[in-house]
Amino acid sequence: MKNFTCVQDIGNLKSALDEAFEIKKDRFKYVELGRNKTLMMIFFNSSLRTRLSTQKAALNLGMNVIVLDINQGAWKLETERGVIMDGDKPEHLLEAIPVMGCYCDVIGVRSFARFENKEDDYNEVILEQFIKHSGRPVFSMEAATRHPLQSFADLITIEEYKKTARPKVVMTWAPHPRPLPLETLGIAETGYIILCRMDECN
Repeated sequence: MKNFTCVQDIGNLKSALDEAFEIKKDRFKYVELGRNKTLMMIFFNSSLRTRLSTQKAALNLGMNVIVLDINQGAWKLETERGVIMDGDKPEHLLEAIPVMGCYCDVIGVRSFARFENKEDDYNEVILEQFIKHSGRPVFSMEAATRHPLQSFADLITIEEYKKTARPKVVMTWAPHPRPLPLETLGIAETGYIILCRMDECN
């Protein structure tokens, strides 16, 4: 898998789950796998659990980790194409992405919906620019419409605790600090895809 932006990217779900359970039993089993490799985690939006768990997972694999908070400790980046750059954003994302790619082996990106352009949000424009221009494998740490890391973690939990081959799953939504209507649809879609693919695990 070159990029991981949705649950369909996993490929063979049973193999992925088997590997996840193997790692849960011995979290440092593959510590040599990431030796001399660097993960760059890029946050356009705040994060707590995703940030900590992803960084810890990378360290467990023996990777170095660079964390870049856009707009906090880094130059603000212009993300729109064709704009006159005379404001508070001295660098364009399309120029910065290849530079970021030079300093790492894999990139994680967290970028929520901006609610300025529905088409851009649904097309995951920022995430897709990293995929197109970084020259590195890219995974989503939550985007406008999907949260593939959370989706896979949910599937692991369902597999661990299910009592029947096809359990009934109730989806609920807890408040979020920011309104995320697109993400709500993404969670519903991901939940549906996971349930449809659960037969692959039996």
